[in-house]
Amino acid sequence: MPVFDTPKITITTVIPFIVNRVRSNYVRFGDQFPAYGDGDTHYRLTQNQNWLAAFWAGMLWLVAHETQDSEDIERARSTLASFVNRLDQKIRLNHDLGFLYTLSARAQWQITGDSDAHALALRAAEILLSRFRTQGNYIQAWDSDDSRDERGRFIIDCMMNLPLLYWASRETQDKKYLKAATAHALTSARYLLREDGSTYHTYIFDPMTGTPIGPKTHQGYADDSLWARGQAWALYGFTLAAQWTGDDRLQQAATDAADCYLRESQSDAVSPWDFHLPPDETGIPDSSADAIAASGLLRLSALTGAEVYKDEAAARIHMLMDQALDLRKDAQGLLRHGTQHMPHNYGIDTYTIFGDYFFFEAVTQLVGQVPDFWGPASK
Repeated sequence: MPVFDTPKITITTVIPFIVNRVRSNYVRFGDQFPAYGDGDTHYRLTQNQNWLAAFWAGMLWLVAHETQDSEDIERARSTLASFVNRLDQKIRLNHDLGFLYTLSARAQWQITGDSDAHALALRAAEILLSRFRTQGNYIQAWDSDDSRDERGRFIIDCMMNLPLLYWASRETQDKKYLKAATAHALTSARYLLREDGSTYHTYIFDPMTGTPIGPKTHQGYADDSLWARGQAWALYGFTLAAQWTGDDRLQQAATDAADCYLRESQSDAVSPWDFHLPPDETGIPDSSADAIAASGLLRLSALTGAEVYKDEAAARIHMLMDQALDLRKDAQGLLRHGTQHMPHNYGIDTYTIFGDYFFFEAVTQLVGQVPDFWGPASK
């Protein structure tokens, strides 16, 4: 049996291909949420209990926006009850509230005008704001116990959670959200962004005094290496912060992070999970990093007017279509060769739901059909 069951996909046919796969997966997944690959063609499914859940909701909302079909809209709406329950039951509410409620509640309000979804997104933003630590000016990432590290840790991923706060500030006309988000972004630019535009994954402050302690990786190879997905989060997240604020310092951080990503990656090959591996380490691929970077580069091109970022994004989208897009009829995922968590040895060289979401978003951005769930636009 051939590996691929369909003709070569092009930029004009990939969106209907994705729409059909998402529709098929809705039937397969029921009320569960895909996380990362489980076997050759399937996703591991979970309840709404981790940071990954909203990427499935986001894919459903991208489909609904693309088709304007009432059944697709209802499929996307059906996920919201689980996000209501998650807030009510306080299930793993950490800095990832931005991911979770931007692509579920904000997206639903944006596509349908649903006032309940709007209120839910604001509830989530308030909880996210409560994690802001004035001693150090950062949003605490995780909770595990009373350890100093966890209370004092902030991470590069959180740049993608800030849009929920910026959006809440606009919707309520209360600047407290904007001030906290911008303070966190500037702290991240100072401590997570190195002089050459590369990034640390996490940084730790003394939570009592706000005194900087130092960088520490969680998903990279080493504290001073360069985790590829983290670099993609940086270029996209700083771009969004610059778009919301107009702050030149944040735009400079975005371009520095983007230029570093482009230096480290190749436009004709899937990036390794960490760009700075020792020679004897296997460069396991992470297609999700390239998908996130491509979508961020398209937004950065629109923000700065620099066509080079659009060209580099387009090259990576086409590379992913050629080298990672799974065309098999029984496949559930879109992008192969994603890596969820290499140091903890799960989700290795397989599907990742965030990789699939950002690939879908990048393709729709490239052809000019994407709704703006992250930035200031309301449509």
